[in-house]
Amino acid sequence: MNKSLLGIVAFIATLFLSAFAFGQGFTGPGTESKVKQAQSVTVEQAKSFPEDTLVILKGNVVQSVSRDKYIFRDATGDITVDIDRDLWILLGLTLSANDRVEIGGKIDHEKRHGNEVDVKYIKKL
Repeated sequence: MNKSLLGIVAFIATLFLSAFAFGQGFTGPGTESKVKQAQSVTVEQAKSFPEDTLVILKGNVVQSVSRDKYIFRDATGDITVDIDRDLWILLGLTLSANDRVEIGGKIDHEKRHGNEVDVKYIKKL
């Protein structure tokens, strides 16, 4: 491998790891607390909230729509949730449609999907 290419790879890896050291991308203890300032709401309620509203939902991830988009369902309906692939990897979480979960995140207005939730944490209940 070329020394300059090796240097670039090392630099990018250092940036990536330093982001985790400063809490960017960290999904462990402490990240839930900011989102948990929100109250638990239903999907029906979440659909009417303005952009960037923090929400907590309890229900099931029932279907994959695309790479990071999933359908989340509770007793009041369905909403699209955006769960970054990195979050799944960091948590080592594997779910089926039967697994009840709690997700926390913020409302994001998407032209294609309407309101969706940009998920910041997810845990199996």
